Amino acid sequence: MNRSIHDVVEVRACPTIAVVFALLGVLALIACGPRGQESGALDVTIISVAPDPATVGDAVLTLEIRDVDGNPIEGATIEVEGTMTHAGMQPVIVATEALGAGKYATRDFRFTMGGDWVIIVRATLADGTTVQQRVDLKGVQGEMKMDMKSKDSSQEGK
Repeated sequence: MNRSIHDVVEVRACPTIAVVFALLGVLALIACGPRGQESGALDVTIISVAPDPATVGDAVLTLEIRDVDGNPIEGATIEVEGTMTHAGMQPVIVATEALGAGKYATRDFRFTMGGDWVIIVRATLADGTTVQQRVDLKGVQGEMKMDMKSKDSSQEGK
């Protein structure tokens, strides 16, 4: 059979492929759409780090958090994530304690290595809205410390 460029060729679509493309389209709409209740912005200031200067190990970050109009944010649930810009680092994620007047302090925060850190503050406001802000914290001092003791080191010298 000779076909010309103008002949119509019947192509039958597989129903499974049609379903897959439909699902991919729905997923694309969901992924590109709004992020639920996450909106707005925060004005986050790290007002202190203890110890000062920031050093590898346990630390307390005290934050002042205000809305875009400059009003202190009260009654929010605040989570702080500390990470670095390079790959391979396990982020540090902790809760905070409200101190009043828009101030919050981290609990159980630990700088795991020296260098420049990125602090991401996530707030769930009293009305359920979630907002977040990124703050750079430069110059954490010290090196990562690893405990190299073996289980049997307590038996040495006996």
